[in-house]
Amino acid sequence: MPHVISFINLKGGVAKTTTTVQLADTFAFMRRQKVLVIDLDPQTNATLALIGERRWEEADERGQTLAHLFLDLLSGTRHFDPEKAIVRGASNLNSIPADVLDQLPADVQYGRVDVLPSSIRLIDVQDRMQDIANRTNFSLSPMSVVQRFVGPLFDRYDYVLIDCPPNLGFITQNGLEISDHYLIPTIPDRMSTYGIPQIAGKIDQLRRDRQLKIRALGVVVTKFQSNSSQHKQGMLNLPAQLEAAFRYTTEDTPPILETVLPQTNASAEAMLFEREVKNYPTKYGNSKVGGQEAYKYGLDLAAEIESLLGAEETSDA
Repeated sequence: MPHVISFINLKGGVAKTTTTVQLADTFAFMRRQKVLVIDLDPQTNATLALIGERRWEEADERGQTLAHLFLDLLSGTRHFDPEKAIVRGASNLNSIPADVLDQLPADVQYGRVDVLPSSIRLIDVQDRMQDIANRTNFSLSPMSVVQRFVGPLFDRYDYVLIDCPPNLGFITQNGLEISDHYLIPTIPDRMSTYGIPQIAGKIDQLRRDRQLKIRALGVVVTKFQSNSSQHKQGMLNLPAQLEAAFRYTTEDTPPILETVLPQTNASAEAMLFEREVKNYPTKYGNSKVGGQEAYKYGLDLAAEIESLLGAEETSDA
């Protein structure tokens, strides 16, 4: 079974999407894993970073984005097909055409990123999600749509990474419903960490009410500036903030990951699908930041996540 991880923060601009996309590239092209990215954010940034504007527009016009899945249920239409909606062979690091990927045997060890695109149409859907229960004669919860229609395809992948919008509404809950873990990317400042107690409390409530298996994997510090006194103080304050946020939940305080992602120009440029890149290091930066090449932070983060997941599997066994 794949590891299903949601990425969430209630504040925008904290590199949530950047972290999701870089991890997808890292697991796929540096770890030879099969990765599905599910873009639940109406801003569609993960989608555009992985397939570009032209392919996204084609998917949206064909009715093959996640917004159309919800719109079908609300309008009684049948446009969305998960098999057709998943864009295979995404990322500008991919060098194998999608039709060739589909012909390769399942046991061939190759890296691959697929993406289930988002759409700005999700903004209109968010306020109507409650109607899904009525429209389906209460046979389907508005939180379980993605699980029902897309979940059966997860066993094709090693990792499913879900980019959630910066809120705790029904769209986000669709991601949490199917996740084993959630990861909180945050800048080490007060505004970026302010919503962590709300995230911890809401997910704890959902886990209990809906009997979910989701657990906090940890907090990853992003956009760190070593010359910022505010960031340095934020790093010192974060353990106590995290402990307070999880104090009244039913799970232990999750770790602050040792890998700290620095602020770099390369990470922003890496989100430009149309930019030509030769390989992973050139995409995520060869220049040294904090004592090592920028791209190596993505490798460190992937290795640390693998270690956390492995340790948890061992303890559960």
